[in-house]
Amino acid sequence: MGRAMSLRRWAAVLVLSACPGVTARAAYGQSASDKAAAEALFREGRRLFDAGQYPEACAKLAESERLDPAPGTLLNLAGCYEKNGQSASAWATFKQAAAAARQKGRDDWEELARTRAGALEPRLSRLTITVAAASTEGLQVSRDGAAVGKAEWAAAIPVDPGAHVIDATAPARTAFHQSVDVPSGATRTTVTIPDLPVAPQERGEGPQPQADPGGAQRTLGVALGAAGVVGLAVGTVFGVVAMNKENEALHNDCTAGRYCSPQGLQLSQGAHDAATASTVAFGIGAAALAGGLVLYFVAPKRSAAAPAVGLRAEARQGGGSLGLVGSW
Repeated sequence: MGRAMSLRRWAAVLVLSACPGVTARAAYGQSASDKAAAEALFREGRRLFDAGQYPEACAKLAESERLDPAPGTLLNLAGCYEKNGQSASAWATFKQAAAAARQKGRDDWEELARTRAGALEPRLSRLTITVAAASTEGLQVSRDGAAVGKAEWAAAIPVDPGAHVIDATAPARTAFHQSVDVPSGATRTTVTIPDLPVAPQERGEGPQPQADPGGAQRTLGVALGAAGVVGLAVGTVFGVVAMNKENEALHNDCTAGRYCSPQGLQLSQGAHDAATASTVAFGIGAAALAGGLVLYFVAPKRSAAAPAVGLRAEARQGGGSLGLVGSW
């Protein structure tokens, strides 16, 4: 562990003395607490590595590199990935370490990282994802939750040995999901994504209702008919009022061919006015009701849909069902 720590510390010291400007730019924006945390995580990662606890060690070293990037940390992290059986991650990290060491002017570290990466490359496991219908609109492919761009389709991509999950989705299509186990060593594994079938309608969703071409006309007919009913009711009320006033006029000796008292004359005139209003209201109401009925019954109707009949089968745990479904 002490040797590994000296490797990290001497890297910083030598880069600082040889390229002070580069070191200052690399450290810009990194807080002292981040650097302290990175150092502590590096120490813990090396301790776990020496104890053979590679998954835990790799996690500590990766976080140390995130907080305070350094070629020495990358070299240790790549070696940890290699010990943990993550050959593709180790190969990629060794190449990253070589580039970082070159920027720091550490030719020895660059050579070491390139040598280790070159030794791993022939032993990489590769996974090829082929897409049967690459032109499917909106098709999205992912590997272990990470997007796989079109440039990677049909290409043998280095991956760590073990289980990987391939998903493909597209609008209005049934999603594709497959787990694949990639063996270790110089192996080639291929996953083919088929043409995604059109997704069936969700249960409970029937065919969309057709537009009603006569809906507005029928609504107007109902409204006009309702107005007609109101007119007939008003006419009835005025008719009753006219009859009542006429009866009262008769009680005041206002009969045909005889002189009416002033009160009888007033009642007779009121009866006449109410009768006139009743006649007008009845006429308007009847006309409106008749017009509303005509509008309602002559309005265009929806075209009749052809009956559809089919079978539906459902499979359930412990049994199933078969039924007849249709629409008329």
